[in-house]
Amino acid sequence: MNEFLEKVAQTTMRMDFNVDKKGDWDWGAGVALYGLRKVYETTGSQEIYNFIKTFIDSNMANSQKISYNINTTAPLLSVLLLYRETGEHHYLDFAEKFASWLMKEAPRLSNGALEHTVINDKFAGEMWVDTVFMAGVFLTELGQMVNKAAYIEEGLLQARLHIECLQTGDNGLLYHGYSLSGNYHLSGCLWARGNSWVTISIPEIFATLSGYEKEKSWFFERIHLQVEALAAVQKDNGMWSTILDDASSYEETSATAGFVYGISKSVRMGYLDKKYLLCAEKGYQAVLRHISEEGTVQGVSAGTGIQKSILEYNTIPRQSIMPWGQGIALLMLCQEA
Repeated sequence: MNEFLEKVAQTTMRMDFNVDKKGDWDWGAGVALYGLRKVYETTGSQEIYNFIKTFIDSNMANSQKISYNINTTAPLLSVLLLYRETGEHHYLDFAEKFASWLMKEAPRLSNGALEHTVINDKFAGEMWVDTVFMAGVFLTELGQMVNKAAYIEEGLLQARLHIECLQTGDNGLLYHGYSLSGNYHLSGCLWARGNSWVTISIPEIFATLSGYEKEKSWFFERIHLQVEALAAVQKDNGMWSTILDDASSYEETSATAGFVYGISKSVRMGYLDKKYLLCAEKGYQAVLRHISEEGTVQGVSAGTGIQKSILEYNTIPRQSIMPWGQGIALLMLCQEA
């Protein structure tokens, strides 16, 4: 395990995932655990596997406290790891309960897109780009694991509906959210971390998915458009701004790490031109400069709902350690390991 990977992993296991004070089982924990899962899969570290298992087992033992919403699907990606490693069916049963909720009960818009739901707050009638990762990656992986096409097709459908509604015709970047009834992009912000969820998710979904060649071609055409636009707004120092089309907005590390991961993986899979590796390398070196001696990924924006205006995204604080920053950085570091 290289030095950066070890430091970030150890710091991630020591931190409090419940930074939003909405409970341990939420999207922040899910992203951090997914990063740790990638470290385990890359290095075989038993310490990291044991940490993931202890966290999941402890929370599953109190499953009556777990809220069912889009954001709380993220930790299920690590539940799938445990089922794959142990074959113990209570992990699969738990994952399929969430999947059943997503398929049959989760609120939807009139076009079939999942409404973005979170703990304690309601965003009726809103699509958020985050859902591509939170639900799309989980459903497609579960579908492959249990050989159930309905899960795969639902995951792909959600990713497609969200990208169709959120990707601009102007430059390939994606808006943070969309109101179907109002036919407008809510805050109107081309938010960096939101864009990174898509850059991460599409190669993640198709890395192990066989068949679906028509769908694969469509999605990677969209990724090409996005990455072409990302290359145009990347800063000279390798970072991306939190408002992608506003270079004066602050630089954001989790988005940069996500872009590096997704671009590099798409190139290695053969679906993106190798010329974009230069963007990934510049971004990789920039993220390394934002990792402290203790392994804290710095410059990561706090949890960011859809804001009332574009400029409000620039007021989101970024002074604290965030589990999603740690997790996405771990994805990047594993890709480059």
